[in-house]
Amino acid sequence: MTQIVTRAQWGARPARPSGRNTVTWANRTEFYVHHTDGPRSQSIKSIQDFHLDGRGWGDIGYNFLVRDDGTIYEGRGWLVVGAHCPDHNRSGIGVAFIGSNNPTEAAKRSIRWLYDEACRRSGRTLAKRFHGQSFPTECPGSELRAWVKAGMPAEGSSEKPTPEKAPVFPGRLLRYPPMTHGSDVYTWQARMRDRGWDLIPDGAYGPRSAEVCRLFQQDSTAHGWPLVADSVVGPATWRAAFERPVS
Repeated sequence: MTQIVTRAQWGARPARPSGRNTVTWANRTEFYVHHTDGPRSQSIKSIQDFHLDGRGWGDIGYNFLVRDDGTIYEGRGWLVVGAHCPDHNRSGIGVAFIGSNNPTEAAKRSIRWLYDEACRRSGRTLAKRFHGQSFPTECPGSELRAWVKAGMPAEGSSEKPTPEKAPVFPGRLLRYPPMTHGSDVYTWQARMRDRGWDLIPDGAYGPRSAEVCRLFQQDSTAHGWPLVADSVVGPATWRAAFERPVS
């Protein structure tokens, strides 16, 4: 069964400031397929470590990664500028198959689901691309190249991943004032940014975070997720941020 694993769930290291630049859906016009060119068994943390420490990037380079069993891992997320294809990191969402030119049908279904979801969120049909079309590289290998050229067909691609589960609530309220600081604040801010809110994750829950929280609480109530619009991230608001479908 397809699942989505959030950054908090796979234990991502915090991104550097250079890995936190964001765009809006209006900037997204392309969808890039990659492979990691490594063993299928490699961990997401090892990929992030290599990108941070080996390449000196601001974060893991891809927006999402997909394992051979179809599991989807959140990389930089929907609206963060990636580091996957020069000159196309703002316009393109980069998704990497964890492996080397040996995609499974389950992986292709999940990549196709991500493409369909990106089109839905952006409100337009994104161009299907593979890395080698825009950069001199053999990535993502001959099999995935042919698959993208064929239009990314995937049997059962209309199947959606199981709903995301919220990371464990941090056990304290996020509020302002006084200003709350910490990695849990960053996790919530990053999630709200990925939902489309104009919010820069910095780990400090200040006036802008409180305003976004209040607006999200009001919007959630309007969409059948009743929340108290108090600008405070408590257990119910935390859960809604991760589990409420993007409207």
